[in-house]
Amino acid sequence: MIEVAGFRYQVEGQLPSSFDAFRVPDAGEADGEIRIIEKAFEDLDSVTGRGTHEELVVGRLKDGCWFYMLTRYPEAAQMTATPDYRKLCLYLPPEQSGKAQWINTVLLLRTAIECKFGEKGILSLHSACIQKDGEAVAFTGRSGMGKSTRARAWHEALGAEWISGDRPAVDISGDSPAICGVPWDGKEQLFVNARYPLKAILEVRRGRETCVRRMTPAQARKLLMQQTLMPMWDNDAAFRAWGVVNRLSKRARIYRVFCGPDGQAAREVYAILYRYPEKIMKAGKDMRIRDGFVLRQVMGEPVVMPTGDNIGKFEGAAVLNEVSEFIFNKLRNPICREDLLRAILEEYDVDEEKAGKDLDAFLKKLKDLDILESEE
Repeated sequence: MIEVAGFRYQVEGQLPSSFDAFRVPDAGEADGEIRIIEKAFEDLDSVTGRGTHEELVVGRLKDGCWFYMLTRYPEAAQMTATPDYRKLCLYLPPEQSGKAQWINTVLLLRTAIECKFGEKGILSLHSACIQKDGEAVAFTGRSGMGKSTRARAWHEALGAEWISGDRPAVDISGDSPAICGVPWDGKEQLFVNARYPLKAILEVRRGRETCVRRMTPAQARKLLMQQTLMPMWDNDAAFRAWGVVNRLSKRARIYRVFCGPDGQAAREVYAILYRYPEKIMKAGKDMRIRDGFVLRQVMGEPVVMPTGDNIGKFEGAAVLNEVSEFIFNKLRNPICREDLLRAILEEYDVDEEKAGKDLDAFLKKLKDLDILESEE
């Protein structure tokens, strides 16, 4: 039997070695069962309503069960799951054995178990997670922002221990949120069966100077929605996941952190979180560039241009200078005015008062052109 974030599955067959640390005695009632079947799924004609969700092809069988296969390797591992995700059957063609087959197996099992997480108030968070002083800190954010780099800096500079390099489970079923290790991971390949109370979730942003800012529940909800699995093919599972996101956004400490990738930045963030919480800045009102506008180089100059439906609504184009191009790129992600101004002062040798006036004038121009939208 294996146990992942409190979910127990009776296993028939051999699972990938990453699950070894999650084995528990066969005692007590199981939440489900996993069967490994060493043959290809033979009834593909019965799969209906197929659709693609990221790297998965998801369909339904005539008996109502879910069917999954990977878009990259449709001939490799496949899986069926009952509507409640209690019974999972993995079909592993013997001719497709090897490391790639096991990687595919983990991806399919991860999807089904994450769909079931919502039943107990758990969600999977796309993040790199460590524990320091007996509490978990999760680094999340958009791809390329340096989540793993920041977590590794805590590990190397502060002696923090890894929980998961990617997609740990966040459990809010108890009195306070906690984070659990899982038997799947990204490039770190860390499979630690551990559970720690959650100190904070940090949305990572690049910055020369360290700054920690609170997020409103609305901002936190948007962040969590982007960084967790929302199984849109299953209305019930998606509704449960949304409920967990909503509750977590209100119960957890969720901050936006601007910092560098090195050990000094790790020590500075740690000091603010653990020793000087009064330095955490209050939440600000976010702004971002409205969807449907892109920045292009035209004759050597940066120009804001509309795409899609905006082409017919937007007359002409907006030509930017170096500083306004910098601001536009920062506004691709939600950011408040205070952090935007601080980024300008870090990047350019300018007077703060003048920079603030120029920033406000440019933001007004973007609003008048209906390029900028404000977020609560």
